[in-house]
Amino acid sequence: RAHAKRVLELCGTKNEPLMDVAQALEAAALGDEFFTTRKLFPNVDFYSGIIYRALGFPVDFFPVLFALPRAAGWLAHWRESLLDRERSIMRPRQIYTGEDCRPYKEVDEREATGAVLESYQSSNATARRQISAGRSDIGSRFSRSKL
Repeated sequence: RAHAKRVLELCGTKNEPLMDVAQALEAAALGDEFFTTRKLFPNVDFYSGIIYRALGFPVDFFPVLFALPRAAGWLAHWRESLLDRERSIMRPRQIYTGEDCRPYKEVDEREATGAVLESYQSSNATARRQISAGRSDIGSRFSRSKL
């Protein structure tokens, strides 16, 4: 928050309405038992959008600006998973059992395989989104108390 205020000050933006909204949301979250009991606090990205906006970046650039700083960590995580298969913290939900390498074929050159996806289990994040959207057909898998 302090960095966002400083950037706004340096950019000559004294009254940024989004900063007021962000501070009000932060105050509400910090005073809400749901957030405090779970130790949920605004992270660095909470104010980053305000900083990017003050610096003149178009909103369309935000996803890239949020992703680029994480790329090194993502690559390090991936590299770690390749180098140490026994202690890897990556837990894929699918295990690929197909061919390792095959030449690319244009779609109209491919033969139909008749393969059918027999079962699929969505991730926990997908299930939480579906539950919060009111999907009742997956409620037996998760209850709100476990989320």
